[in-house]
Amino acid sequence: MKNILIAGVPRSGKTTLSMLLANELKNYHIISLDCIRNALDDTFPQLEINPRGGKNNFTELPKFVSRILYYNKRDLRNKINYIIEGTQILPDTAKELFNDCIVIFLGHGNMKPEQILDNIRKYDTPEEYSYSRDDETMMKSIIKHIKIDYEIEQKSKLYGFNYIDTSSNRTEKLNKLVEEVKKDIYY
Repeated sequence: MKNILIAGVPRSGKTTLSMLLANELKNYHIISLDCIRNALDDTFPQLEINPRGGKNNFTELPKFVSRILYYNKRDLRNKINYIIEGTQILPDTAKELFNDCIVIFLGHGNMKPEQILDNIRKYDTPEEYSYSRDDETMMKSIIKHIKIDYEIEQKSKLYGFNYIDTSSNRTEKLNKLVEEVKKDIYY
């Protein structure tokens, strides 16, 4: 069975989709790139993989995770599979390091920054980092990620990866995606 990579811009539904899939798929466990990033920062700060925009977040962290998957496949012979989710893997890296995974990118599509903020607030819960951030801080982050989202969408098309615009009908789109992934894995 294949591992599943779910990547994309912040607050586009990656964790939600990961949890939906983990509830449906036997022997699949979630690897949160944020958790690995934070653990590496706590343990090896010299690696410069950290939540403060570390210079190796998008290079060394994906390599590290791809090696985890490699050794799991070799040593455990896919008895356990993973759903990897996070913002730190872009399409070029996915093509290079995760070509044996089901790859899905989530984004906000062509929404304006104000619409993205409204959408984020619609799905905000106290567990989300965005819940405690004011709108001005969130807008700065959103504006920074709009260009990245566009590039992810274009590269996803180029490489044949799924890019799902979760700006509307999010719940329906994520549920449909779960069914598609299940078919891909089980049939």
